[in-house]
Amino acid sequence: MLKYRGLALCLALGGCAHLDVQLASFMTPDRGTRTAKLAPGYVVENRALVHEGQSIGITYAHHSESQAVIFFCGGDTFHRSIEGGEALEALALDSDVVLFDYPGYGETTGSPSVGSILDTALEVYDYICSLESTQNKKRVHYGFSMGGLVAAQLAQERRADGVALEATPPSVRRWADSRIPLLLRPMTEVRIEPQLASIDAAAALKHFRGKVLLLVSPADEIVPARVSVEMERHLRGAGRDVTLVGFPNRRHGAIDRAPEFPATLRRFLQQARPLP
Repeated sequence: MLKYRGLALCLALGGCAHLDVQLASFMTPDRGTRTAKLAPGYVVENRALVHEGQSIGITYAHHSESQAVIFFCGGDTFHRSIEGGEALEALALDSDVVLFDYPGYGETTGSPSVGSILDTALEVYDYICSLESTQNKKRVHYGFSMGGLVAAQLAQERRADGVALEATPPSVRRWADSRIPLLLRPMTEVRIEPQLASIDAAAALKHFRGKVLLLVSPADEIVPARVSVEMERHLRGAGRDVTLVGFPNRRHGAIDRAPEFPATLRRFLQQARPLP
C-alpha cells in the first residue's frame, strides 16, 4: 500500500503536486527469530532435528526461571524466518516457547499433509520434552488460526496442561461454511478433501482435562468470532474448563498485539494446572 507524503496542491500558482514514493512502501523486513527482543535471561536457539531422513527446523526460546513451555502451532503460511520473532515476543511471557516449520516450509523438508504436519508436531514435542530444561514445567499448546487444529490434535496425543486457540474454527468444514453467505448456502456444495475433513478441534478437545482458552475478535475477517463461540458452547456442554476472551477491533493475526493480550495469557498460564 503506497504511502503519500508531502502532497502539496498549489492550484493558485498554476498547479503543482509532489508525491514521495519510498521502498518501505512496498517492502518490509522479515521478523525472524533473531530479531526478537525478549526479557533478560532468555536464550534463543535455532536447531534442526532429523526424523526419518527429513529435517525439521525448530526454535527453542528458554529461561531458567520459566514455569511453562508453550508449543506454538502457526497458521497455514507460518515461517519462523518471517514471523518467528513476533511469535516469540508475544508468547515468551515468563514461559519457554517452541516454534517449528511445517513440512515443506522454511527449514523443514518434506511435503505438507495432515499426517506429516501432525507427525512433525509430535516429533518436536517429544524432542523438547526430553530436554532437562523442560522437566517439571507446565506444557501448553498454542495454536493460531488453522494451527489451532494442529494444537488440538496434538493435545489428544500428548500431555497438555492447557490449550490456547487464537482465531481457530472448530473444524475445516465449519470454517468453510462460515465463508459462504447465508443466502447462498442452499445452492452451494462444499467439497473438502477427506484428510482435511477429518480434523476437528472441538471433537479433539471434547475429553480434554486441562484448561482451554479461546481468543477471538469480532473484527476478524478470516475466522468469524461466532464459530469460536459455537466451539465454546460445545466444550462447555461437554463439561470442559473453557474460557472465551474477545478482543475488539483486532483483525486476523493481530490479537497477540492487543494491549490486554499479555495479561490474558499470563492469567491463563497461572490458572493451568499440571496434569498427570
